Amino acid sequence: MDKQLRQLRDFHERFGAYIEPAPTADIPAEVGAVRADLIAEELEEYRAAFRAGDLVEIADALSDLLYLVMGTYLSHGLQEIAAQLFDEVHRSNMTKLDADGKPVYRTDGKVLKSPLFSPPDLGLIIRGAIE
Repeated sequence: MDKQLRQLRDFHERFGAYIEPAPTADIPAEVGAVRADLIAEELEEYRAAFRAGDLVEIADALSDLLYLVMGTYLSHGLQEIAAQLFDEVHRSNMTKLDADGKPVYRTDGKVLKSPLFSPPDLGLIIRGAIE
């Protein structure tokens, strides 16, 4: 993830995209709106590619989504803690397994939280980065 974030920083710097040096929710409204719109646009491209069964376009849409989402970490100054945030969400997601170590599914296949679920503590990571 570090290599990719360095590449994204290079892109942002060369193309004048917005970068925050430290974690913040307070970015210009237009920056947040554009990033959200671009993510939604790429998500629609993924949906179309999936419906068409076009693996190349699926890969393109997913790669563009990843590029945009990771770039949004830079926009919010989360680049230095991105891996920690991901690790904490992964840790939390793994606690969705039930007492027998089995996943619990909703009828559409979404994994549900078991009684053993432990929510991610992203605030702890963010507060540590700010202090």
